[in-house]
Amino acid sequence: MVWSRIILDGIAVCLVFNVTVALLWLLVPNAFSKMLPPEIRKAAPKRNKKEVAVLAGVLYPLYILIFVYMAVSASCVGVSGFWNLFWTGYVEMFFINLGDFFGLDWFFRGLVKDKGIMIAGTEHCEAWNLKKWMLTLALPEHGIMWPLIVCPFAGLVCAGIGMLIG
Repeated sequence: MVWSRIILDGIAVCLVFNVTVALLWLLVPNAFSKMLPPEIRKAAPKRNKKEVAVLAGVLYPLYILIFVYMAVSASCVGVSGFWNLFWTGYVEMFFINLGDFFGLDWFFRGLVKDKGIMIAGTEHCEAWNLKKWMLTLALPEHGIMWPLIVCPFAGLVCAGIGMLIG
């Protein structure tokens, strides 16, 4: 494994992913209502088909491009073998996890919640407060779900793609 490349690629995909999600969250905040804490989910208006289509039309291709980039980048620098490719993908996806936790859930949400990402009808929800947000969404998601499900899945996908092209 090439650690300098893993770190640089991790930072690059982290920035691309989190900036894209932040811009999308600003443009269509209600599209993210199903990904927010339960209290906000219940208070938010129903998402319309256009919001769901925009969210899916951006996130699915983004994940595919990130997976392909991670696998191709690792293969280009000579990372070979299933486990080396797996751990490369895992670590790079963990960078996205950290960027999402600190960048989106902590910094960005706190910075612009009143200026653009607050969904109409959810202003009264306690879940927008930092402590409640972290306890009900950010910590369980980024401390359990990402390291145990999302990052291993990304590692498997990257290893699979890497084995096919390598």
